[in-house]
Amino acid sequence: MSLNPYTQELLSRIRQLLPFSEDEIVQRGITETATARIVELRKRAAQLSAHYQSLEALEKQVKTTGVSPDDHTLYTDLLEWRAVRHELAQLIGFLEKV
Repeated sequence: MSLNPYTQELLSRIRQLLPFSEDEIVQRGITETATARIVELRKRAAQLSAHYQSLEALEKQVKTTGVSPDDHTLYTDLLEWRAVRHELAQLIGFLEKV
């Protein structure tokens, strides 16, 4: 793994303070980063759920009412919610394998 000089210096300094190997520190950083992203995605999914009840309800609303040429909010929220679900599934699957 190639680290920039500043990151290498930080890694060396933290190793002096903590009883962990470089690999353990990097692995914990990866896990924490993935976990933080999962929290962000779940918050956004909760916001969308509070507004539309469920993804299925939003899909039904888009199908029945269509998308206004002047306001794409419903469709944008639908695409975002699908992306949130997909990314959550990917990250959770990743962490389950770690």
